[in-house]
Parts: sequence; C-alpha cells; structure tokens
Amino acid sequence: MNTISSVLCGCFPCCGRNSSVLINGQHYAIQRLLGEGGFSFVYLVQSRENNDLFALKKIHCPFGNIESVSEAMREVNSYKKFRSPYITHCVSSQVVQEQDGSKTVFILLPYFPTGSLLDKINTHLLDGTTISEEEIVRILVSVARGLRTMHNPTGQEDSIEDQTSVNTDLQYRDTVSMTYNEDLRLLNDSLELEVLSGNTSSFMASTTAYSHKDIKPANIMFSSDGLPVICDLGSCSRAHVDISSRSQLVEFQEWCNEHCTLPFRSPELLNVTLNSKIDEKVDIWSLGCTLYCMCFGISPFEREEQLNGASMTYAIATGKFSIPPNTNYSPELIKMIKDCIEVDSKKRPSIDELLARLQDLQGS
Repeated sequence: MNTISSVLCGCFPCCGRNSSVLINGQHYAIQRLLGEGGFSFVYLVQSRENNDLFALKKIHCPFGNIESVSEAMREVNSYKKFRSPYITHCVSSQVVQEQDGSKTVFILLPYFPTGSLLDKINTHLLDGTTISEEEIVRILVSVARGLRTMHNPTGQEDSIEDQTSVNTDLQYRDTVSMTYNEDLRLLNDSLELEVLSGNTSSFMASTTAYSHKDIKPANIMFSSDGLPVICDLGSCSRAHVDISSRSQLVEFQEWCNEHCTLPFRSPELLNVTLNSKIDEKVDIWSLGCTLYCMCFGISPFEREEQLNGASMTYAIATGKFSIPPNTNYSPELIKMIKDCIEVDSKKRPSIDELLARLQDLQGS
C-alpha cells in the first residue's frame, strides 16, 4: 500500500476563503462549511484545476481510536462498492497522519447544487402546494432502484434506459481514485467492520446484501438532470445482522442511536432485542416514511407526536400513525405507505415487489 502525504493550507473547521487542501495531488479551495456532526465536517470546495465544485467530508479520528478510522474507511468503501447512477460515489479520498498521532480522513464527493428531497418538500410546504403523485412515483422509482442495488446480493448493476445522464455518471465513476495508509488494513473484507463496536467479530453478515439504514428526504439529492441519488453512506452496512449476545445487543443499539434518524427508524432498530435478526427490510420502513413525508410534508410519527402528543418512540414501536383526511393521492399509493410502515418486517414488501408496484403506478 502507498504512503500518503498531504499539504493542508488554512485551518479547519473555521476556514477562510483562501484556505485549501491538497488531495492526491489536486488542489481544492475551501468555499464554505455545508454541515457538521460529531467528528465530521462537510465543506463546499472548488477544484483549482477546472473550477468544478465538490462536497468534501472531513472526518477527524482521534489518536488511539482505531474504531473511528475503521468507520471512516468503511464509509469510503461503501461509496466504492455500488455501481449505480442512483447511489452517490466517491471522487477521491485520502488519509492524513496528523502530528498529534490522530488521523484525518478526507472523502471527496459530488456536489448537488439543486438540493435534496427535503428541500423540495420544504419548498412545497412554504408555497402551500403538494408534490404531484406522478413526481412522487418518479422519484421513488429511482430511489428503489438504488436500494435494489444495495439489497441485491449479486451486486449486479441496475440498468435503465430512460435517463440520459447514466452513461456519463458511470464513466465519471470509473475515474474514482483511492489510496490507503499502510496501517489501514481493516479495509480487507475479512476485517471490515460493519457495525463499529470495538469487536470485529461481533456482527457477522449472513449474505452480501447491504442496507442503507438511514433513508430519509435529507439523504436523497438531485443531480443537475433531476436524477434522485441516494447519499450519505456513513450508515450503510451489511443488511443481515444476528443479535446473539447481550454485548452485541448493546453495541448495535448504540450504533443505531448514532447513525439512524429517529423519525425514519424502523422498530427493529429502535428497540433491538436479543436473538433478533435484522435485514434489508429496515430500508423499506424508512422508504415508507419518506413516501409519507413527500405526500404530507412531515414524517408519520412526527405528525402523530404533534397531533396527539404521543411519544414518538412509542408510536414507532407500535406503528401508530394516520393518513390525513381528504387526500388527493390514489388508494394504491396510500396502501403502499401502509404496507411499508408495517411493524412486522416480514409483512413489508421486498424492494423488488415495491419497485414493481411503483412501475405499475408509473405506467398507469
């Protein structure tokens, strides 16, 4: 493996417009801070070579905390794992050894100036309008195709013919560059941490299927061509997890609390139980909550909390929510919401079943 050297100019996170970073020999000027959370910051950066804009995620990994390095590298690996125009990719990445012994992981990602699905929902709320069913179904078809790529154990690329940007997206994806530090051998498949708990053997996947585990409107962006793209793969990990010990239960619950957004979190990730089996159906629940939010401007359990003052966690655990009266959406779309937000994960449709139903709606 190659040794990495990097030159940082200016300081993070409080950076001026003259600050810059050198990643794999390419200079990027820091424009502004886009967001932050925990030990990570996301910046808007501009290439000094061709003026293209990117989102740069900076993850600080404290000295001695190998789990944080593993988590960051697992995220990088997730961006490289899936070949789909509906899932964002890693443009470049780099690991920097800091003088104090800590490490900083930089992940260069595409920038989506048109914003997210949450932005679209909020715009309609401010305008007093609703998203048309035709538009909702179009968006969901793309998101479902992206999830099918994750859920499909064969890892076959999803093929589509109706998006002119796909070939360009895939060619651009082929230019992805990746370099590793010698001490980051945890990227090997046998050592990859799917749920970071300090114990690499705690969670063993039964298949190669993956799930996102944090599908929500804020994590669905739009390309310049209007193509919905699943983003933020920091929560993406092996779909099948068997909880067989008390320590695994505690570790996995802590991981879920950190990585899975509460209003869109499935019951099995909310209250993890001993001997439970987690699978890709967690994404179906989240997609149902996202569909509800697209229709009514709020997640189902946030609405339940606002209407009845009920505990959101209780509402999620019991599947208690309601459909606003006098909706203009079709019975088929409303039934899809109810089928996805089903407490018993076995009763939720698979991603293939859901995609087929969405395509039937699209055809009609």
